[in-house]
Amino acid sequence: MQRPETIDVVIRFHDARRLAELERAVFSLVMQRYRPINIVLVTQRFTEEAIEETRDYLSAVLSINDAPSLQIVNFSEPEPKDARSILINVGIQHGAGRYLAFLDYDDCLYPEAYELLVSRVRDTDAAIAFGGIGLHYLDMFPAFSHRTGGAFPFKGQGLFDLFEENFCPIHSFVIDRTKLPTHELFFEPYMYRNEDYDFLLRVCARHLADFTHCRTIIGAYSLKNDGSNTTLTESAATESTRRSWDDASAFVEGRRRTMPLAAVVQRSLGLQPDPNLTIRGLLDRGRDALPLKLLKA
Repeated sequence: MQRPETIDVVIRFHDARRLAELERAVFSLVMQRYRPINIVLVTQRFTEEAIEETRDYLSAVLSINDAPSLQIVNFSEPEPKDARSILINVGIQHGAGRYLAFLDYDDCLYPEAYELLVSRVRDTDAAIAFGGIGLHYLDMFPAFSHRTGGAFPFKGQGLFDLFEENFCPIHSFVIDRTKLPTHELFFEPYMYRNEDYDFLLRVCARHLADFTHCRTIIGAYSLKNDGSNTTLTESAATESTRRSWDDASAFVEGRRRTMPLAAVVQRSLGLQPDPNLTIRGLLDRGRDALPLKLLKA
């Protein structure tokens, strides 16, 4: 059993050829100031040999004093072919700590990340707290990657901005599991575009969110020139991927139109609670309907 203050970090991993990138992500967790950390690494249809190779590859970095613990859980079912959301759900189910976070295998966090975000959900009424994520541009080569630049492209600052458009990558937040029911902690199993945004819309419509550190850079998102990111980049813009993104956007808009805002969330925005107010209804009212001092809430 994990200690009450443990943060479970779920990493999904589907390609054993990417071990070097995974090691970098895990190293960023080793370097976190916050403890205790439990890594739940969920692999997609790995053989026993590939699982052992993965464990061996990570053994050196995880042998550092006071390194996080590691669980490797393998998803072996044949369907769905793209199981990225199910991998997250499997990871959530195998965690037992109070706090929950996610990290993609090719991204990283800076040492202060969890220290900052855990303090916000621990010391406030918020169920989820956000930090800022920068962008690393990477040229990919067979044996290594080369960083060519960086930026801070995620421009939102608060809840209204998040409801309009996702500016919070999957590793930008920490959740306090004691403040929301277990049945709400899931990704839509068959979504493989915008699955994290759909999750955030559901959580933030029902529970208080803290954006105090949303302009504090706590980690980096790796944008690679080989088209391997999930995001729709020029190098990955095929007709099929565009259709997938269009379908995901339509699903998310359906979520906005049907997801009601909890009274506690409406009050945090300075509104008189309306049981029929949805995310889309709030957006249609516009920013002018919110008290100016609460636009970043």
